[in-house]
Amino acid sequence: YVVVMPNTRLYPDVKFPTFAEDAAKSVAWVHKNIASYKGNQNLFISGHSSGAHLGALIIADNAYLAAYELKPNIVNAFAGISGPYDFVPKAADIKDMFGPAENFPNMVVTNFIDGDEPPMLLIYTAEDTTVHPRNLALLKAGIEKANGKVKSIIYETGGHAAPVAAFSWANPSDLPVPRDIDSFFKTYLK
Repeated sequence: YVVVMPNTRLYPDVKFPTFAEDAAKSVAWVHKNIASYKGNQNLFISGHSSGAHLGALIIADNAYLAAYELKPNIVNAFAGISGPYDFVPKAADIKDMFGPAENFPNMVVTNFIDGDEPPMLLIYTAEDTTVHPRNLALLKAGIEKANGKVKSIIYETGGHAAPVAAFSWANPSDLPVPRDIDSFFKTYLK
């Protein structure tokens, strides 16, 4: 894999949807320029927590990539790790980040699922106390209802950061996340 790890502008400097637009701009840049870095057009997106939310949102809501005259089908597959895909902001700063309240539906990935999204792998741990498991369950159910392609893996151990820590040499929870994502992505090579 040629790995590109972009960042987005962050709250409080910007609010939603700016950071989602930044993520889409990054995907468009990779699609256009990856060959210069010995990559090919097999494009996969993965993210953890808010990164998973943004990755899923920009492939579910066609408007983000359409701003670059692209469609989500440029992405082979998506792997979301511990993503808050379907939530309503409750904390004051999160309400401010995604608000006003009438804008909240625009940040919910499940609201944009139509079954045409790239295949999605949704990863979560049973000990995650940061992101509620309903996020995975609702997104998975929405994809299945729309006859889309989705797989979920829920590891029994590890908290919110454990699945992303599995990419380090430490991997304190000994989770097979990299292997599971690699296996899923290889299924969708072009």
